[in-house]
Amino acid sequence: MSISSLNNNQPGQAGSALPAQNAAYSAQNSRNQLNSVLVQSLDVSISSGKQSQTLLFHASLTNITQILNADFSSQDGSQQTQGSSSLQISSTQLSISIQQDGQSDDNSPEATSKRILDGATSMFALYQQQHPELSADDQAKNFVNLIRQGFEQGYGEATDILKSLKVFNGDVQSGVEKTKDLVEKGLDAFLKSNLSSSAQSASSGTGTSQASAS
Repeated sequence: MSISSLNNNQPGQAGSALPAQNAAYSAQNSRNQLNSVLVQSLDVSISSGKQSQTLLFHASLTNITQILNADFSSQDGSQQTQGSSSLQISSTQLSISIQQDGQSDDNSPEATSKRILDGATSMFALYQQQHPELSADDQAKNFVNLIRQGFEQGYGEATDILKSLKVFNGDVQSGVEKTKDLVEKGLDAFLKSNLSSSAQSASSGTGTSQASAS
């Protein structure tokens, strides 16, 4: 499978579409732009597995951005009577993150997971701004759930590409899997740091009860 197959261009969607179709096209067009940044930034050495961490970073941030944009758009749609405006995360913002990633010589699982976590969690303030109706605890829980969803999608895309190139083995596989584990642990820590003491206690109690039951 070619890396360029990430670009899911769908011709014939523009022009005379209905508002809902226009919104769908806009979201798809945004995704296409993000994927274009991803593809253009990848070096041909991905075929040897040397850019596996870079691929994982790009795919993760692309999917996380897409999911948050969809959430923001949905929230704005439900608040149109209040005159709210969409807080879209642009392809330019993602491009800057990718350029910064490209300037780093450290592609270890530790460094890559930190860049993924830093890029994802930096959007928490936007999420809070879009969801003032939620409690602080629910904001943190829902935000982390969305980030996990986006990261897992990105991880799946990246590993599918590496498998298709027959380089998802040995050090490449162990490195990518270690990055995933570090990101998951980092999201757990981020969630814990943003929950109230009572919510942390309730979560801990639920985990203890489930462990006892098993």
